[in-house]
Amino acid sequence: MRIQAFKPKDPHSFYSEPNIITLIRLTASLTFFTLAIIKTNPTYNYIGLAIHWLGDIADGLYARKFKQETILGAEIDIIADRVETLFFYIIFLFFRPYLFLPAVVYIIDFAFVDFYLSYQFVKFDIISPNYFYKVDRTVYLLNYSPVAKFCNSTVVTLILIFLPQLQIIALFSAFLLIAVKGFSIYLLNKKKRVGKKIDSDS
Repeated sequence: MRIQAFKPKDPHSFYSEPNIITLIRLTASLTFFTLAIIKTNPTYNYIGLAIHWLGDIADGLYARKFKQETILGAEIDIIADRVETLFFYIIFLFFRPYLFLPAVVYIIDFAFVDFYLSYQFVKFDIISPNYFYKVDRTVYLLNYSPVAKFCNSTVVTLILIFLPQLQIIALFSAFLLIAVKGFSIYLLNKKKRVGKKIDSDS
């Protein structure tokens, strides 16, 4: 008999174990971000970022492995990612204000442009952004394939942390991400227009 925690969930379920993992990593990362402020110690900020990244991998792997991907889970995951990233960067800029420009451009990309793009999955018949290949393969490859997700979530941040002298590259990368997201939004809007036209003609 399969353990309840590992049983598949209906995509429209309110509860799933990956949602709990997402909420735990959100709480844990925010705790360390808060400690970074209270202790005035950037190490806690980096621990919070590591929890964010590892937790984001863990909840996604769990959901796919045990077939517990849900629409609500995808929504919570998208929001948690933005909250954690915003907290990290606000504190990061407190310690490294000279990296303001590339950090802010990246925040605009991830917290606003990418948020809008990712949340478009609810307008199509898919469980999460990971299934955008069913809607538009180009959008998927540019944004939600494993390589694209790594580039979108970590490259700019890693450059700013470990190679701050290359902030011009981080700035260029952040602008490039915005361009990619803008193009992807255009492709999805085109799909929606075509879909509406087909519906009206039928």
